[in-house]
Amino acid sequence: MSEFRKIITKPGEVIDFETYFEENPYLRTGVPTKPGKCERLEYTTSVYEDGKTYQKYCYVYLPYGYEPEDKSKKYNVLYFQHGNTCDPQMFSVGGNKPMIDMLFESGEIEPCIIVFTTYYFDPERDYKERIITGNVPAGDGNWAGIKGNYYKEFIEDVIPAVEMKYNTYLEDPSREGIKATRDHRAFSGYSRGGMCTWNFFNRNFEYFRWYAPMSCHTVAGGARDDKPSPDKVIDFLTAPIKAHPELPFYIYAATGGPDGAEMKKQLKYIAKAEGFSYGPDPQKHNIYVSLSDYYHTDFLVPYYLWNILKVLFKGV
Repeated sequence: MSEFRKIITKPGEVIDFETYFEENPYLRTGVPTKPGKCERLEYTTSVYEDGKTYQKYCYVYLPYGYEPEDKSKKYNVLYFQHGNTCDPQMFSVGGNKPMIDMLFESGEIEPCIIVFTTYYFDPERDYKERIITGNVPAGDGNWAGIKGNYYKEFIEDVIPAVEMKYNTYLEDPSREGIKATRDHRAFSGYSRGGMCTWNFFNRNFEYFRWYAPMSCHTVAGGARDDKPSPDKVIDFLTAPIKAHPELPFYIYAATGGPDGAEMKKQLKYIAKAEGFSYGPDPQKHNIYVSLSDYYHTDFLVPYYLWNILKVLFKGV
């Protein structure tokens, strides 16, 4: 493979601290020789306090070499939440799946399980409206009359369903068991899914050590279009750190050059706030930013993951 294209911003260019982005063109053009496989996993959830039980699903990507019978080989788990109008099939089935395969093809990234999830209650039934506006029933707080309990769905339903079935570090599906294995669990999301990521940092801090929000600022628990004050953002993000100072964490935020102006504005002061240490080494720091020159689309997520997964789970 030839040298990957590298985008390096200097202090003062886009943001006032260094950031680095490496583009891997083979994610789109390469043909994987060691493809992983994806499985659809059904589960139910009743966390929305409306008296209903919802039938839901996610797609679980198992990297090449995963053997169900080999219980001695355990895998870290990255949960990925798509953006507005999209679905869990986006990178798990069809023509985009090879991009995920190519993440691990070079051997530079340790294989992990990737779980593609959805806040929508029924993205297949609601397909016609979902792909146009994204305004269909969902649990992330963006549907009138439904509490934003998506973060609870993960702890009570998604994580136990996934990690007790596959070869992960989770042995006890209780809340205490999930907390005990947080080092081996990451949450990432793009755009509206990025909002989920910031919210998970605030609400599920005890259960996930690693976070990778993409192309989305934090609304600090507010509505999707909110642009909260710096003080509100800092209070929102430092609350779990102050509550659990003994727990390590790492945020790898990423966005495009023409994209995410509000996110870049926030990251200027978040990275310098008390409790945060900026840098690419998770053994020394706990927040880093990667900037590309990409426009806004979920289809470019694997390029960000190429950078992010070189850092996440390091040292555990």
